[in-house]
Amino acid sequence: MTLERRRLAGTIKRRAQEFPIEFDVWSEEDGRLRVEVQPMPTQVVFELQAAMGEPASISEALTLEGSSSDGTTFFSDKANIRGARMGTHENSISVAARKAKVVLPFAQPVEGPLMRLWFRGFKSFRNPIVNMSLGRVGVTGKEKNVDRDEMSGTVEVQAGPGTSLDGWFEKADDFLTFMHRGLGFAHGGRLQTPRLDVITSDCWEAIYYEGDGFGHGLAPIHFLNQGPFIEALARRFDDPKPFPDMLWTAIGWLHIENPFDEARFLMSMTALEAVVEHLIPKTLTTVMPKPNFEPLREKLLQALADSEVDQTPREIFEGKIKGLNGRALSQKIEALRDHYGHSATIFTNEAIVDAIKARNDIVHTGATPGRRKVWPKVVFVRELISMIVFHEIGYAGPYESYIAGYRMVHPELEGGRG
Repeated sequence: MTLERRRLAGTIKRRAQEFPIEFDVWSEEDGRLRVEVQPMPTQVVFELQAAMGEPASISEALTLEGSSSDGTTFFSDKANIRGARMGTHENSISVAARKAKVVLPFAQPVEGPLMRLWFRGFKSFRNPIVNMSLGRVGVTGKEKNVDRDEMSGTVEVQAGPGTSLDGWFEKADDFLTFMHRGLGFAHGGRLQTPRLDVITSDCWEAIYYEGDGFGHGLAPIHFLNQGPFIEALARRFDDPKPFPDMLWTAIGWLHIENPFDEARFLMSMTALEAVVEHLIPKTLTTVMPKPNFEPLREKLLQALADSEVDQTPREIFEGKIKGLNGRALSQKIEALRDHYGHSATIFTNEAIVDAIKARNDIVHTGATPGRRKVWPKVVFVRELISMIVFHEIGYAGPYESYIAGYRMVHPELEGGRG
């Protein structure tokens, strides 16, 4: 659905100042919201232009709201001034909204409620409808010639007969956020969302988000066969067991776009460390159980206290002794790999140590082994993280593997996953 152009009257607020304003809003097939402000008094333009700020400063967010004669309403508290036009006869400002809500009443009641989240650059084939606690879930997309900035693909949930509507919209919003993150992971890159539709029986609420589409890289799930993964995501959302949201943060590190493989590798290692530090069971973070280590730690600290060491070296040694029982990062990664039951033949101890050594060399010395050696490490780390994500989601279907060459893996036929 596109938003036809319409004129609204309302106010624009900057701090304690409030000014009357008339403006047009509309959107086209690209899903971007356009705002065109009508001429304004010169003094008002000067006052609002100051919100743009100075170079290297953060521009102020203004509040823009209005309504039209047909009952359409507009609200944004994240509007920014992008420019000002000064002329002999007319003065005006250019406004863009990083987030804005437009509400349009329906002339006739429609079936609802329904929430739909749109994507840019998303590829998908025909997917089966999935039934879950909130209703019917559908994921759509284009399978050919999808530009990264094209408004392509949606995930929606519609309440069915007998679905409880108590808190439905809040739960549906959480669900679409979960699906957004999960489908971004499957897609192999960030998914910018231009719009969220909230449809009730009497109105269409469209929430627009400013932004451009992103590229994508190694997709763990093939876009022609996303159905099983979509079902797993919906099933995982309904599972009362809390999902470790830090995984989505880690995936975000993986999806930071950068043309240099060294930077991609560092982002991948940052993602892996985030996963390790937040998901590893506490019992696997130490060399020996803490109660067993405490007597040894006290003996070492006492020996240090009895020695003739100056205060500064003593404080440094105390810190090292207190952290002596902590496992090295490589040992934590190995322990987490074993905790999830992933293959030590594919994700070998040697490869883990090699990845950490390469990370340390780049960070601490600026030295790089070169693209041909770095890129396989990027693939290695990404695939290890993907296996952990699959496990936490409860997905056991086919996936794309890139280690030692590309292949499609069917765990049900090969007796498990990597």
